[in-house]
Amino acid sequence: MSSSVEQIKSRLNIVDVIQGYVKLERAGVNFKARCPFHNEKTPSFFVSPIRQTWHCFGCNRGGDMFSFVMEIEGVEFIEALKILADRAGVSLEPFDKKYKDERSRILKLMEEAKNFYIEGLKKNLEAKNYLLERGLKEETIKDFGIGFAPPEWRGLLNYLRNKNYSDKEIEKAGMLVRSDKGIYDRFRGRIMFPIFDGSGRVVGFSGRIFGGGKKEEETAKYINTPQTIIYDKSKILYGFDRAKDEIRRTNKCILVEGQMDLIMSHQAGVKNAVAVSGTALTDYHLNIIKRLSDNIIMAFDKDEAGLAAAKRAIDMALLNDLEVKIAVIPFGKDPADTIKNNPDVWITAVNNSKNIFDFYLDLLEKIESPQKKIKEIQETILPRLAVLTSEIKRAYWIKEIADRLKIKEEAVWEEMKKIKKEERTGVLKEERKNNFDNRLQMIENRLIGFILWKREDNDDELKSLVNDLVKEFSIDLERWSPDLKDKFVFEAEILYGGGNYKEEFKNLALEYRKEKARQELAFLGEKIKELELKMGSGGLASDEAILLKDYLDKFNKLTKNILNYEKKR
Repeated sequence: MSSSVEQIKSRLNIVDVIQGYVKLERAGVNFKARCPFHNEKTPSFFVSPIRQTWHCFGCNRGGDMFSFVMEIEGVEFIEALKILADRAGVSLEPFDKKYKDERSRILKLMEEAKNFYIEGLKKNLEAKNYLLERGLKEETIKDFGIGFAPPEWRGLLNYLRNKNYSDKEIEKAGMLVRSDKGIYDRFRGRIMFPIFDGSGRVVGFSGRIFGGGKKEEETAKYINTPQTIIYDKSKILYGFDRAKDEIRRTNKCILVEGQMDLIMSHQAGVKNAVAVSGTALTDYHLNIIKRLSDNIIMAFDKDEAGLAAAKRAIDMALLNDLEVKIAVIPFGKDPADTIKNNPDVWITAVNNSKNIFDFYLDLLEKIESPQKKIKEIQETILPRLAVLTSEIKRAYWIKEIADRLKIKEEAVWEEMKKIKKEERTGVLKEERKNNFDNRLQMIENRLIGFILWKREDNDDELKSLVNDLVKEFSIDLERWSPDLKDKFVFEAEILYGGGNYKEEFKNLALEYRKEKARQELAFLGEKIKELELKMGSGGLASDEAILLKDYLDKFNKLTKNILNYEKKR
């Protein structure tokens, strides 16, 4: 295993691996981003190409490329190893023979199922022609692995049995249904769209009904793979594996409703599109998008029904601090039909997408009654403005509302004040937390990182400064675990790299001395308060009076020291 790990690390750079999931920006010799594992506005997630490590100073996660893939994909080490081995072109055959874990078996099973359905489509000319009539090209059908589930009760079941998969494994993959009458294929007589995870592996299917003679449980137009150990519909965005590079490149993510909309958009060349599959939009979906872009474009029908259906998604995106735009499709058509008739219309709609508040204000133009306009502003627009984190953006749109209604801005602001702020989610309330107990601990940890980072430095003056501080406060450099030491050094590199090291250390040491003095000052203040209360209620013993005087002397001395520290800043 270790040789495989080393091979992978020698062929892959952690920056390239993480950049496949998160939009990174250069920060000196390192890279930074907003953390993909918790909501934040200011980047605290850093990647070091020199150390080949990553760390978030907000949620305190960190590690190497393997730990990152485990976190981001929600997999165990074995699965992360396989994902990175595929990317690096490293063979894991000896490893695979020893470790046939359940997840890898089911992933291979799903790939076999996809192949079975592809062969099924080749044999069903009617289903193939239906897809072509919907506007799909032969190469698109092949590229997206679209297939057909024949109407037989146990067609896939028998096929997978012949591939040495057990009924239990097939059931765990969500590909069969068990009833009093026995077991049978979940998907029968349906056009099959494989659902891929972020790494392009088949984890589920969405089946569209096609043909007649379906049983009652299959009368739904679409059915999807149920929750399994490899498929969680609340965490999968259909097409994300194909769209992520284009989302990062364009800094825009287009959200459409279904598989056909997504596939036709990619066929038309608009490849930064994703779709939710078999579920409503979730915060997890939006966090996936936010890793790569702050901008989301939603496409839905222009009529009121289409607007109502998308309101929840719009609200969630705004609450997650995304810039929301709407791609307005003429004549109320969905993207798939629009692209079939004229791909340029879809491309134009995306390129000319409107900010959500522009979109809402344009809708007001169709309302003749002033009372209805005001009601729409109060019930639709202002509650959404209330969740914006930017006061500048809010002020801009309030001015727009006032201009369009030809009223004073003050009136709109007064209405804004009435909006309940409880609607704001954790995106607005959650502050980036530091896991250290207090500011002193934070400074001490940074000091440790600086010392460990520069302790081999050849500068004699810097060495002397470090040694003096270590002796003064009896700092034990060995009390920390190797992982924490690595983290502290990484943070020091990020915070102080490229500066005047001696001045940076002097300033840090000064802050440390000042915080130490403040901590002791707070302790003395409590002790003095206790003794003064006792003196007021019944008097002090002689030794307590001496102690109080000692405390007061130390308190005054520390106060002067803190003032001197402030002057040196």
